[in-house]
Amino acid sequence: MPRLHIPQVAGVAGGVGTSTIATALRADDCGIYRGGAPVDVMVCRSTLYSVGCAQRAINATPRPPVLAVVSDTPAGVGPNTRSRLRMTEPHVQGIVVVPFVSEWRETDAPYEQARDVLATDGARHLRAFTDAVEHLVEYLVSAQERAASTRSSLPPFASLHHPAFP
Repeated sequence: MPRLHIPQVAGVAGGVGTSTIATALRADDCGIYRGGAPVDVMVCRSTLYSVGCAQRAINATPRPPVLAVVSDTPAGVGPNTRSRLRMTEPHVQGIVVVPFVSEWRETDAPYEQARDVLATDGARHLRAFTDAVEHLVEYLVSAQERAASTRSSLPPFASLHHPAFP
C-alpha cells in the first residue's frame, strides 16, 4: 500500500487563501512560499498581479505544483488574468479556480466550514467551493500516482548496482 502523503500548500503572499485551501484539504499550511522547497499546491488570488507572483514562485519549485486561484470577487477571473493563466498551464500539474464564497465575509467560522467541506454534504453556498476542492484532490492524487509509478520503475541495470534489487 502506498505511503500517505500530506500535501504541502503555500501561497504567493499573505491573504491569498492559503490557510483556507490547506484547511479544506487537511494539508500542511506552509504560509508564504519562499522558494526551493517542494510544494504540492501553490495558492494565489484571481488578479493579474497575483498570478504573475505565482508564475515566479512556480519557477522556483523543484516540481510542478497544482495552482489554486482563489477568486477575490464573485465575478471570478478577468480576461487578462485568464490569458496569463493559460500561459501558466504547461508549468503546473493543473489549475483550479476556487470560487468566491460571499457568505464567509459574514461568519466567524469560515475555516470550520472549509475543513468539513469534503466530509459532509455541505450547505448550498459551499457547493462550488466543494467542487473546486474535489478538483484539487483529483490533481493531487493524479500527481502522486505519477510520482509513485516513476519511482517504482527501475533504472536500467539497477540490479547490477544495488543489492536491494535481486
